[in-house]
Amino acid sequence: MKKQHEHNSGGTQPKRLSRREFVGTSAKAAAAGAAITAFPAIVRADDPIRSIGLGVSIINEIQGQASQDLGFQVKGQALGYGAMFGKMLNQNDQYEIAEGYYNDMDVLWPAGVWQPIDTHRIKDWDKVTNLSKTGRLTPESKEGQGDAPFRHLWVDENGNRTMEESRYITMVPGWHNADSIGYNPEDTGRPIESWADLMAEEFSGRVALLNVPQIGTMDASLAVEAMGLYEFKDKGNMTREEIDFLIDFLIEKKKAGHFRAFWETFGQSVNLMVSGEVALESMWSPAVTAIKAEGIPCVYAFPKEGMRGWHGGLSISARVTGKALDQAYEYIDWWLAGWPGAFVARQGYYMSVPENVKGHLEPEEWDFWYEGKPAAKELPDPFGTPIVEQGEVRDGGSYWNRFSNIAVWNSLMDENDYLVKRWTEFLAA
Repeated sequence: MKKQHEHNSGGTQPKRLSRREFVGTSAKAAAAGAAITAFPAIVRADDPIRSIGLGVSIINEIQGQASQDLGFQVKGQALGYGAMFGKMLNQNDQYEIAEGYYNDMDVLWPAGVWQPIDTHRIKDWDKVTNLSKTGRLTPESKEGQGDAPFRHLWVDENGNRTMEESRYITMVPGWHNADSIGYNPEDTGRPIESWADLMAEEFSGRVALLNVPQIGTMDASLAVEAMGLYEFKDKGNMTREEIDFLIDFLIEKKKAGHFRAFWETFGQSVNLMVSGEVALESMWSPAVTAIKAEGIPCVYAFPKEGMRGWHGGLSISARVTGKALDQAYEYIDWWLAGWPGAFVARQGYYMSVPENVKGHLEPEEWDFWYEGKPAAKELPDPFGTPIVEQGEVRDGGSYWNRFSNIAVWNSLMDENDYLVKRWTEFLAA
C-alpha cells in the first residue's frame, strides 16, 4: 500500500489517457528539471497575468472583474481537461496561474512545474476552511477515501511533500463541490436516496453513466457497495481484483440493457434527461440547474452512503518571479476575497473562505446556497437568469451537512492503466 500522501490523482482525466502516459510524461518533465530551473524567470511589466483552467473557474466575467478590481489585466484561457493538463505539465512558461485540481497533484507536483506557495503571503489563509487543511469541515465529518485535498496540500520550503502542516503549500484551495445522482422524480416515481438506485432493476434501460473511467468506476463502486455486493478497501485506489469484480458486474448489467447511454460532456447529460431518455444518471450539479431551466423537474440526490467530492485551486508556475509573482499572489487573494466565490455559488459551487463569500451574496442567496434553507424569493444564476423558485430547498442541505459525508474524492489510481483497459472492454461489451 502506498503512503497516505502518495495517493495518486487525476479523477477527471480524459478517458483514453493511461497512468503510464501520465507518469511517462511526468518523468520526462522531471528529468528536464535542471533545464527548467535554468530558464530565465518570467518578469512581466504590463503584460497580463495569464491563468489557465477549466470552464468552472475560467469565465469571462470572473477574469474581467479581477482585471477591474486589481488594476492589471488577468487573461483567462478555458481548456478541456486533457488540453489543460497537458499545458500545465508541459508549457509552464505559457501561464502564471494554474487553476487546477488536487487529484492531479501526484503527477504535476513531481514534474517541478509549480512553485511552493508561501501562505504568509495569502491574506486570508487563516480563514480557509479545515475541509482543505485537515480533511474535516466539522469535527464529526468523514475525511473520505481517495485524493482528499489535505493529502496533497502541504510541502516544505523546497517543495518536498509532507503530511505535516507547513507554511508552504502546493495550491491555494478554491472552488469545490460534491457530486451524486440527478433524477427526474416524475420518472422515478420515488426519491433516490442511495447509490444502489443507480443499478436498481426497476430503472433498467433508463440509466446513464459518466463515461470517464476514473469517475464512472467510482460512481459504480458506490452503487455496488450500497447493494451489499462487495466492499472496496479504497474506492479511490482499487486493486486489480477489485477492478475486475466491478467491471465484470458492469458488463453483465450492460448486456442486460441496464444502461441507456454513457455521457462524456455536460451538455450530453442535460440532453439525456431533457429528452426523457433517462430517469436518473450520474451527474454534475450545474447540469441539474440547466435541466430545471428547461422546465424539466430534476433533483440532485444526497445518497445516505455519501457523495463524491472534488476540489480545485490556484497554483503558480515555477517560472514566475518579480512583479508577475506579486500580481499572481494578488490574483489569488482576490479569488479568496468573496466576489468570485459568490459568482460560482450561484452555479452551485462552494469556496474555501465561506465568510468572505457571504458578504457578496444577498442574505436569501446565502441562506439557500450555503445554509440549505428554503429560498425566501426567486434566485438567479450568475448571469441573472432565474433558476431557483421561492420555497425551493437545495438538495443535501447546508454546505456543512453536504461535506460532512464525502465517501470518496476524485482520484487517479495506481492501476489506472488496467482500469482504462477494463473500462474499454465494458464499453465494447
